[in-house]
Amino acid sequence: MSDEPVIKKKKGGIKLKLHKTYSDEPFVVAAQKCYASKIQADCEQFKEVHVDPFYHAVLPNFITDEDFVESLEKELSQLKFREKNNDLYKFHQSKDLKHVKSQCITEFCEFLQNDVKEWLSNISGISLTDVVDSFCSKYEYTDILLCHDDELEKRRIAYIYYLVPPSWNEEDGGTLDLFTSDDHIQPKDIVKSVVPKRNNFLFFEVTERSFHQVAEVLSKESIRLAVSGWFHGPSLPRQKPYEEPSPLLTPYITVGEDNFYNWINPIYLHPETQGDISEKFESESEIQLSDFIQKEKFNLLLSALQESNIPWSSVGPANKRKYYLCNKDNQPKIVEECVDFLQSEAMFLVLSNMTGLKLHELAPESDSEDSEEEKNVAQSSQQQNGLEENNESINHSARSKETAGVSSCCCSEVRKWQHGCYTLAHDMSHESSAEFALDAVLYIGCSDWKTEYGGFTSYIAKDEDDELLSVTPENNCLALVYRDKNTLRFVKHINHQSTQHSQPYFYDISTVYYE
Repeated sequence: MSDEPVIKKKKGGIKLKLHKTYSDEPFVVAAQKCYASKIQADCEQFKEVHVDPFYHAVLPNFITDEDFVESLEKELSQLKFREKNNDLYKFHQSKDLKHVKSQCITEFCEFLQNDVKEWLSNISGISLTDVVDSFCSKYEYTDILLCHDDELEKRRIAYIYYLVPPSWNEEDGGTLDLFTSDDHIQPKDIVKSVVPKRNNFLFFEVTERSFHQVAEVLSKESIRLAVSGWFHGPSLPRQKPYEEPSPLLTPYITVGEDNFYNWINPIYLHPETQGDISEKFESESEIQLSDFIQKEKFNLLLSALQESNIPWSSVGPANKRKYYLCNKDNQPKIVEECVDFLQSEAMFLVLSNMTGLKLHELAPESDSEDSEEEKNVAQSSQQQNGLEENNESINHSARSKETAGVSSCCCSEVRKWQHGCYTLAHDMSHESSAEFALDAVLYIGCSDWKTEYGGFTSYIAKDEDDELLSVTPENNCLALVYRDKNTLRFVKHINHQSTQHSQPYFYDISTVYYE
């Protein structure tokens, strides 16, 4: 069945024309001058044109025929929309409107293809081609499009034509947020938010600095309906993408044995438990270890993180991530102790036993080739008879650390997640040159967290959209995931629904281990 609206065509149709204000010579000349110079004063008499943070224009009352606007909205609303949902966005979209055969949609597309394209080409000086992309998007409650620059080969001018209800206001969300950019051509700050307004036409120049986002829709009643797309032209040269500094990787550290055993749940030191975990992990490359931290320590950890005097730093840039970080210098003592526990030599050894990875030089090479020394290591990793343990092998490892050479390493972050936080899937080769990595995330303060809030970690194959694995925050759970360099991960945007939760935020300590 066709997804095109069944609307009877009127005889003759309507010839759409540019609003006289925008087609008259004074506006065109001023817009041309402003586009070329990127100086606001060159278009001061026309408040619709702006150069900061990049060239854009917001044109009210773009179509003068109100009956046509109503009919166009009706046709668009009857289209079949498909859900688009990944790390970057969540909304519904139609197919390309040039493939829809209904009167008003066809006339609007022809209007864009002819009059508007010629007008924009005249203003910008760009030889725009006949390729004009047009889609209808529908944003409802919690839908969003996160920060990006729109730059793709031959996209030169982006546009949005709004068909929101007349009552739409800033409190409904869905604003078009425009970002400044830094010297590395990375998004910096939101300096302008354009509230959708019915029958407004907005366009902007697509460059490597045209960072923008559609803010989350907060209205539960109204729909943000719009037609958007791109006018194409000759591609612009682009600088080599900025490479972020590599995180500081550290080899395992030595902590007092009492400190280690005071943190970890004793059940995870039993050889039988480690064997069961190893078997599952070998099969599935992931596992969630519930109640990983001893209850008393966990409660102290949560209380410390909830202290209001912790200086949480916002982490960006917005085209890659947004969350809050507690730097090492600002960590409460109990938090620092937990990070040390996760980075300890004993933890490397326990994780080796659980996962089969070679994170420690004394870890077994394989299940079938355990040496006598390796068996002793496994025995030394348990608690017996009132937390008595044999540490001969682990002490031997510490003595031989310098001579044996230790290549295993890790990095940790103490993070806070709340409404508006996310990470995007991107190439993580800057983190390490290693082929494989073990992600270990300890979740804190997320009781009764729901998947529909977002905040879950999703794993996908590079250049693919299908999800391989999803990890939902679970209180006092250590989530282990083994990934290769072609597996990407992201934390789904935490949406407005989370604000209804009794505690609308949670924490985690994320540690990545490398063999």
